[in-house]
Amino acid sequence: MKQIKMTMLVIFAMLILIPVAAFSWKPGITSEIDNRMLAENPFHPKPGAEGEDMSKAIENYVNDRLGFRNQMILGYTVLNDKLFGKMVHPIYQYGQGGYVYTTTLGNEPDRAFEEAFADMVGRIQDYCEARSIPFLFAIEPSKSSVLTEYLPRGWHVDHTWWDILLEALDKREINYINNTELMKRLTAEGESVFNQKYDAGHWNYTGSFYGVNAILEELRNDFPGIHINTWEELTVSKKLETSLPVSQFPIREWVPDISIALEAEDLTEKYSNEVVRNLSYHKFGDFVNENRLKQGSPRALVFQGSYINEYGTSYLKNALGEYIYVHNYENIIDFDYYFNIFKPECVVFEVTEYALTRGYFDYDRMISQYFNPVMASVMKKAEKTEKKELLPETISWEQGEALTKIVWNGGDGSEEYVWLFMDEDFDMRKKETEIYETTVKNEALNLNNIKIVVQTKEGIHIYE
Repeated sequence: MKQIKMTMLVIFAMLILIPVAAFSWKPGITSEIDNRMLAENPFHPKPGAEGEDMSKAIENYVNDRLGFRNQMILGYTVLNDKLFGKMVHPIYQYGQGGYVYTTTLGNEPDRAFEEAFADMVGRIQDYCEARSIPFLFAIEPSKSSVLTEYLPRGWHVDHTWWDILLEALDKREINYINNTELMKRLTAEGESVFNQKYDAGHWNYTGSFYGVNAILEELRNDFPGIHINTWEELTVSKKLETSLPVSQFPIREWVPDISIALEAEDLTEKYSNEVVRNLSYHKFGDFVNENRLKQGSPRALVFQGSYINEYGTSYLKNALGEYIYVHNYENIIDFDYYFNIFKPECVVFEVTEYALTRGYFDYDRMISQYFNPVMASVMKKAEKTEKKELLPETISWEQGEALTKIVWNGGDGSEEYVWLFMDEDFDMRKKETEIYETTVKNEALNLNNIKIVVQTKEGIHIYE
């Protein structure tokens, strides 16, 4: 009996000590099982984290960094599934009928955020319209807003926030489409636009086909020659998925899979290393389809989320004359930076409903966002125009393989807006007091014909 007790004691000690011995001290680790950054060492806090509760921070750090964390979570999750039919998981939950949903089934009403977000969309639309560039805002529904009959028992999705946002968009006369009713209609007609289990946070290739085509149909109002995808162009098949995304939770589900024979030239590598993006939202692409350009499909700048990043890029490559895409969220706040580089013929801003939160779009950056007006319009209205010498020491440039950043440091603090003129105008963005910069394609460079145009309260100053 004593030997049995000692054996059990050793086993128990090993169960405690082995995870401790395998403790992970490495910073910047992302957990594959619940798709988040693990807690960082609380004794080396990041700037701005000094006010955090230390005991809670230590607890989170220890819980996240114990050895074999993923294996323990997976084992516990699978055991609950097999024994009790329950999904105990950080980002997934069972609905009814074997359907899987994300744990976030709806957004909380946040009027201040939604009004600020609508203001931002309005600024982007006004910016585009002032330059005669069509703009479209596209909203995609979450699975929980379409497949409501399979929601977990007792769950009700509150769409109060949704009504606030749509009202705010309508008040600002935003040109937008909402694909929610389309997805509901297709579901009622028997189309599976969301998978039962796999990738509960997104629509599938079928839903994306219809959703992207709805965007293209809306753009057809301005570009009659735009191409609309057809099923005949696709090779449609099924793919077996055996685990949930960013999780090792086992499933077995055949889901739609598609491929398209594309003729687009891939320019992504040419620009990708030099186009600045937020590190968390870094996806970027540039594809030119000469046949579609000849047919009248536009050069489009598309700010897109994971719905299109994961399932819609092939449809847009096949449809657009040039398809330039940027991962949205934090990047859309710097909209004019991308617009000035690529000078598109139309702009699309696409986002899914669950991403319409402060977690994806920085509230403070949104409310401080501003854009330049059109240079020609400002100059036309100016009562006073004065020419000045552009001193060589105030202008500099940093030329890369594809892009050049141009910096002007000749301000005195009185500037309201600054433009670079170099055969065409480019907005300059204020980086620091009296320092402005813009980024252009190398083929747009004409360093022998540079002018800096400045608007102040006194009038227009042209440095040349």
